Amino acid sequence: MVSRFGRVAVLYGGDSPESEVSRMTGEGVLSVLSDLSVTVRGMEVGPGLPALLSEFRPDACFLATHGGKGENGSLQGMLEVMEIPYTGTGVLGSALGMSKSVSRRLFRSGGLVVPETIEMSELDSSRDLILPFPYPVIVKPESAGSSIGILKVDSPEHLSGAISDAMSHSSKVLVEPFLVGREIQVGMLSGEPIGIIEVIPDPKEPFYTFSSKYQPGGSRHIFPASVTKSEEKALRHAAKVAWEILDLRGVARLDTILTPDGQVVVLEMNTLPGMTKTSLLPEIAMGMGITFPDLVCRILNGACLDSAPVSQIKQ
Repeated sequence: MVSRFGRVAVLYGGDSPESEVSRMTGEGVLSVLSDLSVTVRGMEVGPGLPALLSEFRPDACFLATHGGKGENGSLQGMLEVMEIPYTGTGVLGSALGMSKSVSRRLFRSGGLVVPETIEMSELDSSRDLILPFPYPVIVKPESAGSSIGILKVDSPEHLSGAISDAMSHSSKVLVEPFLVGREIQVGMLSGEPIGIIEVIPDPKEPFYTFSSKYQPGGSRHIFPASVTKSEEKALRHAAKVAWEILDLRGVARLDTILTPDGQVVVLEMNTLPGMTKTSLLPEIAMGMGITFPDLVCRILNGACLDSAPVSQIKQ
């Protein structure tokens, strides 16, 4: 596949807790683009980025960023101002996707099932918090990814400490039931589901933790996931609805819990999924016959601005 852009800046890193994962994604993308007839340069996201971009004058930016300002619409807004096309979702969709509380409210209004969720800010006290659902519960930062800051809490006496820990990663914290079910994720490309994968975390881990995600052998992946036709239909429907609600572009990955009774519970939509050696989206694509270089080119060729959107990534 051929890139429609001659000069490309690959953006990665930054001050997000996911910066190291972002750099791994950036390395993979750079290796692909370096083998093509593309002038490519990797750039660390930070205060000096606008000057670097102005000097290099790229035709497009490939966003290999994860979390923080690289995924919440801030970086996307800067590129809009500089009028440099970029990969992935635009400003609004990125901001909505990064906020679990806002996106869940939107998903619920669109008919999707989401976990019952208690939202807490720094002004709220967790000492006398009475939950409307039983223990164990999951405590997670409202706007962080890669399972960073997420804790499983088995009893009330440990809730306050878990909330304080999660609050160090985000200004808001979510408390939700620990759902029993299968970790099922749906890969999206150009608004269409391309595959469904099941993740089986390390049995020594309480859930799909950071180490389960990024350490080789930290989890098992089953592709295609063994689901019934009705479950597959429900998963694909949920992914398409979530994509449309958030007005996404490029690629994304829907994270769900499939309960024993076949209900699809939507956890979140990842608008800039990882592209590392253990990442799920490239594995899904490979299972569907889309090689990693081809996937990178498809993502790159969909780069655009909010002011001049493309309806679909060029195939």
